[in-house]
Amino acid sequence: MPTDETPDDRPEGKPPASRPPEPQPPVDPRIEARRNNVNSRRRLRVWIAIGILVVLGAAAFGISRSSLLDVDEVEVIGARRTGAQQVLEAAGVEPGTPLLGLDLSGPRKSIAALPWVSQVRSSRSWGGKVTFDVTERTAVAQVPLEAQVPGEQSWAMVDIQGRVLQINPARGRLPVVLFGPVPEPGGWLSASALPLLEASRALIPLQGEEIGAIAWVDGELVVDLPGVGRAHWGGQDDPRGKAVALATFLARVDLHCYEKIDLSIPELPALTPIDDCS
Repeated sequence: MPTDETPDDRPEGKPPASRPPEPQPPVDPRIEARRNNVNSRRRLRVWIAIGILVVLGAAAFGISRSSLLDVDEVEVIGARRTGAQQVLEAAGVEPGTPLLGLDLSGPRKSIAALPWVSQVRSSRSWGGKVTFDVTERTAVAQVPLEAQVPGEQSWAMVDIQGRVLQINPARGRLPVVLFGPVPEPGGWLSASALPLLEASRALIPLQGEEIGAIAWVDGELVVDLPGVGRAHWGGQDDPRGKAVALATFLARVDLHCYEKIDLSIPELPALTPIDDCS
């Protein structure tokens, strides 16, 4: 009778018996010597390449620290009000400083902190020259400071963004803006001064026309006209148009019998007469 058996029970299901490894033929000594020679030369080339890289790296490092690649000259462009010497002191880049690895972001930040500086760009050349190109701010108003000594007055020059640029002992030709408090040069007036500064910039061409102080009066921007009255500026829109309208009145109209000029709509300015004025 047939009997059941698993494949492993059958002779053909068993794995073939492993054969002993065949002996390798002996290597010819000349081939072995040539192989060893090739490997030796390969290792030698690797070590030579590593040595060259090390020498080149050391030479490059030495050159970078030598006078061949250091700062020979520091140039300042555009610092008319600030002064080149003040920019150089703020930058702190000395001749002899290695060019490689020289980070100019710190010097730029220090220069930008100077009161008159609006923007600063830097560049370097492999000839050893570092250049700082400065763009300065423009003063648009002067703000009177509280006198420390009776009878003495000083004036803060301010740009359109409210940056205090410098303090002058005498009044200049810019329009006067009444505002406080005023910080030291390099500081900023508060945001409520910005509309006054916009009006001041627009009125700069009219300084020969008896323009007085610009100030907030009862929440309204007002331009004082000494001996005449006041110009009420209205909103913050179209400051140049309002300045032109005011200039037209000052040039063509006798304003001594008017107490108010309303410039809210510069195309249609309004006059408020003084009663019983002749």
